[in-house]
Amino acid sequence: MPSLPRLSLLFFALVAVTGCGDTPDTGDVSPPADVAPAAEPEARGEMFQTSMALRALEGSGVTGEVVALHDADLVTLVVELEGLPTEGQYEIRVGRGSCATGGPMLLELNPVLGVADGTGISTTTLEADALATDEAQFIEVRGEGDVALACGNVIGHGDA
Repeated sequence: MPSLPRLSLLFFALVAVTGCGDTPDTGDVSPPADVAPAAEPEARGEMFQTSMALRALEGSGVTGEVVALHDADLVTLVVELEGLPTEGQYEIRVGRGSCATGGPMLLELNPVLGVADGTGISTTTLEADALATDEAQFIEVRGEGDVALACGNVIGHGDA
């Protein structure tokens, strides 16, 4: 998994840019990569964070984490991947349904640019209402030849 300090630094940079009121920082709220994400988001003033694991598909070896930073107007999705097979661009898609059932794609996030060590990161900011919260959704990583490499169900979106 990409380094947690790097993810924490990115989180704190985003909080500093967007602001979160007068609530003091209580430390890192990201769960370790091997711990399932909590079903309920953690409150952080007017901003809160959720995270989910991306699991390898068909033995691809690609895994990762998506951290969603929510506030009243925006949601910023940070996707960190490891185990990427080659340097290059990897598409990140949000679909309706679940990893197990698949479903139509709703939108594409900014792509991840894989580097020589097999890691990559992407950040996408969306309007808070860009994704409905009352339907099951999943995030999928796709590589060369449009092959699905990793997937994770979005917690709190229909709880697929």
